[in-house]
Amino acid sequence: MPYPHVIRLRGPWQFEPLARATLDADGQITDNSADLPPAGRATVPEDWGERLGNGFRGRARYRRAFNPPATLDPHERLWLVVEGVDAFGHVSVNGTRLGTIDGYALRRGFEVTQLVGPRNEIELEIELPAELPGVKQALRPGRERLPGGPIGEVRLEVRTQWFLEPLAIWSTPASDGFLIRGQVQGEPLAAALAVVVSGCEREIAYLETQVGAWFEILGPATDFPVWTTHSPTLAPLEVKLLIGGMAVWQAVIDTALRGSVANAGTSLAEQILPDAAYQEFDRNGRTVIQRLPLEWAEPVCSRLAHHPSVVGWSALAGQLPPPADCYGRPWLESG
Repeated sequence: MPYPHVIRLRGPWQFEPLARATLDADGQITDNSADLPPAGRATVPEDWGERLGNGFRGRARYRRAFNPPATLDPHERLWLVVEGVDAFGHVSVNGTRLGTIDGYALRRGFEVTQLVGPRNEIELEIELPAELPGVKQALRPGRERLPGGPIGEVRLEVRTQWFLEPLAIWSTPASDGFLIRGQVQGEPLAAALAVVVSGCEREIAYLETQVGAWFEILGPATDFPVWTTHSPTLAPLEVKLLIGGMAVWQAVIDTALRGSVANAGTSLAEQILPDAAYQEFDRNGRTVIQRLPLEWAEPVCSRLAHHPSVVGWSALAGQLPPPADCYGRPWLESG
């Protein structure tokens, strides 16, 4: 079985509004648990606009029962991954709080191997605060007028004890190869691990590394397609983590070398979108500049780095963009 093995938890979920955030006459925000919309069933990912109203500000709980895989081999671990909630929230499994989700584009993963039994329940408690004039608002780039809720995918992943996270793959228009940067995560291991990158039916890069180590590889890829808006051709790039020649983690990513692209016709992506949207931009030859808060730059830019359609970054209004490029793209002045 290739790792990770993914089990998506789309539905059915049960949702329950917990409190509505209201602005009192004295300018204070209070939680009001009276006269709330009814509880019901939901599918995740979604926003809560249809169920709680587009203007709902407050807290809601989403719960879902799930069964774990029938058996896990000794080298396998079970993880829960939440792609993001809007605006922020907490994640629990079987009553044990795992941690926080700090934004709609900030993925978190939690190992739950020892927490699950025959019958299990995931709980997401999500909050979208009321807006208070003069007070800094929760970061929601591009979603400031949209409903909140569990807008990111929730899934289980069966992994081995070792995997790569984060992983970023990118190129620059002047290069004929890919840069691959990541970190090996997992349990202590005396043996060396190897990162192997391949594409176009050949090995592009090989590096031996250790658990906990960061790595950066430059892989020559002159036979890979060069992506332009007129020729948006992609090819699969495979990254494997090996122990003794056995793959313990792998990913296949459609990408291309970045060609020179004119700025004409480039649009500004105000919202950070699901990965499928950028895959569509790649296939259609559409270029975008991604707007994002500087606080989210590393996790978001690394996740989008392999998409040739993303040609630059733009900080939020009032934020001074960094002088250095980020994953081969420039920071542009906020408009």
